[in-house]
Amino acid sequence: MAIRKVKSGWEADVRPEGVGGPRLRRIFRKKREAEQFEIDQKALGNQGDWKPPVKDKRRLEDLVEDWYNLHGHTLKDGKKRKGKLEAICKRLGNPVARTFTGEDFLRYRNQRLEEKQEKRDKLISPNNVNHEHAYLSAVFGTLIKLRNWKLDNPLKNVPKIRLDEQELVYLELSEMRALLEELERSRNPDVLLIARLCLATGARWGEAENLRAEQVRQGKVHYIKTKNSKARAVPISSELEEDLRRGRPRIGRLFQGTSHQAFRGAIERLGIHLPDGQMTHVLRHTFASHYVMDDGNILKLKDILGHKTLAMTIRYAKLAPKHLADATTKNPLAQLDRPQSVHQNEQKEGETCARKAVSH
Repeated sequence: MAIRKVKSGWEADVRPEGVGGPRLRRIFRKKREAEQFEIDQKALGNQGDWKPPVKDKRRLEDLVEDWYNLHGHTLKDGKKRKGKLEAICKRLGNPVARTFTGEDFLRYRNQRLEEKQEKRDKLISPNNVNHEHAYLSAVFGTLIKLRNWKLDNPLKNVPKIRLDEQELVYLELSEMRALLEELERSRNPDVLLIARLCLATGARWGEAENLRAEQVRQGKVHYIKTKNSKARAVPISSELEEDLRRGRPRIGRLFQGTSHQAFRGAIERLGIHLPDGQMTHVLRHTFASHYVMDDGNILKLKDILGHKTLAMTIRYAKLAPKHLADATTKNPLAQLDRPQSVHQNEQKEGETCARKAVSH
């Protein structure tokens, strides 16, 4: 048993179960990887947990195909995700899956961050790379659960890129008025009403644009086919309900075609600058932001937006009028400005409470 230098790297030659046991040889790029492999295999052999390695010859693209056939086809974005995964495999050189390591992905990630997006003169964002990481890791994770993949997930211990918290961008009331006036002048017959619907209910653009007449009833809009498959019903005004019915079909889609480009054109004409990926989504942020700023209940907002967890909704809490408001009165600078007698009384009360705590 030994670790020796070979033409393609470092070869670990080990018999985990001892001299009479099976012989295992594997080549690594770095000596420390070969040494760690030897240590791990010997440890498993000493514990009696060692098993001969699985000779799985599938490549990454084969795993993606198996993942799609077994599970991916059931996802709403299954085909789209499969296409992205196939592109990732191609960029990685479609290696044999059992030889693919976390270090291979980290090298790929570094190269990816230096590339530019197709049709755009911008670098690939860390957020996009994190999505690729999540998609590829999910392939291994899902196949392990289904017992289709017998080895470990190579991305299990690879950390994602830490991102700065994104600023919540929303439209001020004056910007909303200007936008609605601009959309009213649009030649697109649906874009104004779709935007109003998003602002009134917090809907995603696709949910509003694909709304069916049957989903508007009894003063509510019932969103059924949502991003996370969670149905929700949001009340609307009688005026908006009448506008949704006026001159539109009683059954089937209320809006024909697509209005996304018409909305983008209005935003650009008004000179409103939005972060990437928030063109129409800014309407959903605008609804949530103004709801909270008007002292709306955060738990009710969670139900209106259809979030699965409160953590997704709580980011709007910072916009509440009373959120951290006592920072203006509880800070030490404010205490210096208080009347001396008030400050002394508070100090005495604090000392009394401290003495009681110590005595207990």
